[in-house]
Amino acid sequence: MEDILNRIELKNDGVYFLVDYNKINPREDIIIIIDKYKIKNINYLEIENSINNKDKYILLTRDKNIININESLEIVISDDKILVEVIFYPPKKNGRKLKKQEILNKILDLQIKFGLDLSIIDEFLKKRDYTKRYVLAQGIQPEESKDGFLRYFVDINQKKIKPKILEDGSTDYKTLNLFENVKKGNILVTKIDPIKGKNGRDIFGNIVLSKEPKQSPALPKGKNTEISPDGKRLISTVNGCVFYKDKLINILPILEIKSDIDNSTGNIDFVGNVIVRGNVLNGFTINAEGNVNIYGYVEGATIIADGNIFIAKGVQGAGKAKIVSSQNITLNFVENTTLIAEKDINAQYIMHCNIFCNGDLTVLGKRRGVIIGGKAIVGGDLISRDIGSSMSNNTEVTVGINYKVLNKYEELIKKVDIMKERYNTLCKIVENLSNMDINYLSEDKQIVFEKSVKEKLEIKKKIVIYKKHIQRLIPLFTKKLAKIQINHRIYGGTKIVVNNAIIFLKEDINSCIIRNVNGKVKIFKL
Repeated sequence: MEDILNRIELKNDGVYFLVDYNKINPREDIIIIIDKYKIKNINYLEIENSINNKDKYILLTRDKNIININESLEIVISDDKILVEVIFYPPKKNGRKLKKQEILNKILDLQIKFGLDLSIIDEFLKKRDYTKRYVLAQGIQPEESKDGFLRYFVDINQKKIKPKILEDGSTDYKTLNLFENVKKGNILVTKIDPIKGKNGRDIFGNIVLSKEPKQSPALPKGKNTEISPDGKRLISTVNGCVFYKDKLINILPILEIKSDIDNSTGNIDFVGNVIVRGNVLNGFTINAEGNVNIYGYVEGATIIADGNIFIAKGVQGAGKAKIVSSQNITLNFVENTTLIAEKDINAQYIMHCNIFCNGDLTVLGKRRGVIIGGKAIVGGDLISRDIGSSMSNNTEVTVGINYKVLNKYEELIKKVDIMKERYNTLCKIVENLSNMDINYLSEDKQIVFEKSVKEKLEIKKKIVIYKKHIQRLIPLFTKKLAKIQINHRIYGGTKIVVNNAIIFLKEDINSCIIRNVNGKVKIFKL
């Protein structure tokens, strides 16, 4: 009987019994405990399943105060077997306390071979702290491995071009750091090999392997680069500038034209960066996969670049010029031109232009800094000294809307309007023919009737589809809540769209910020 009672143990969630499976019928011991302490609400099916599963401990009851329970201990081994902790539970009712040898025997049964600290037994017996988790043994954690990586010696981040505004209000277009130059033989990237951490050891003396590190990514070899014989370095093979595209480093040689772009040069179509020291005359085209820097002026020409576009003296477009950049556009002035930039546009003044910019539009200058006439659709914020003019009332500015989304929206609206007009026409045709006796309709009119009914149904279906497309585009109008900042004056007669809200200014307003607040245009004084 005493042996059976000594095998009752208290744990956090209840009273457990240590089963001796060496006996012919271990169930008898459990029945003795249940009868002796009159334990109620026994789940015999669960007990039977635990015995069949050879569970070491079987839950008798969650009521820890029902029986005499001796002082007990629970040994907790971490999943990785690096740490072993001991938790002691106090005796209940007339239960007895553990002796040192009993504790020692249970610990020695674990056969711990590494990091064992038996001093915790004396520490516990001295204070009998039942709230503390005593560290019985501790192995060695494996060191963390270091993944391989690439170390870059060039800047692969796309630089955001913003000219520096000097203290006197003028703009410095010389210090722009538009691109990064490299020389033939320069190291662009180094591959750093992974480092595997040292292995650890668990409490049973087994080796714990450290995690295998990730290998270094492949070197981003692009145009005009080569990999060193040892495979560790990416090296430039030409003098040029860095152009990072599609996760590859390209070194693009620079095409420098020291004269005008005119009949002597013809159109320019180049895989790298283009520098023009002169002007770009009317009717010519520059198409570059890199950046385009023009230090003269541009007439009614076309400039297209995958990189940034910089025009020092501005554009007199005469309604023919088109400037398109997949990055940023920076220029002095621009007149009667279409500008398209996937990122930012910076200028000193803009007159009678169509602006499509998915980043920010900044129009600041010492004397001007003005947008007059035309239309500007800006995905980000618009900052300008002035917008509009007392002499002109045809200026439109839209912010917070991707121009591609807006163009698609307007295209769909136009298509729906055309289809509605056609639908109404067909309805009248069908109605007029329906009012006639179909038996007396000519063969031609019957064909017209049938075709009209069929086309009417098809158009109705298309209208529903297009309206669904339109509804999907509308939430994009408020995806980014943008603002218009006016440092001096915005003139009456200007049309303003901020995300999905529209206002026509009737009078001039000085120094303000214009925002969309809950679907309405709000003007805040600076």
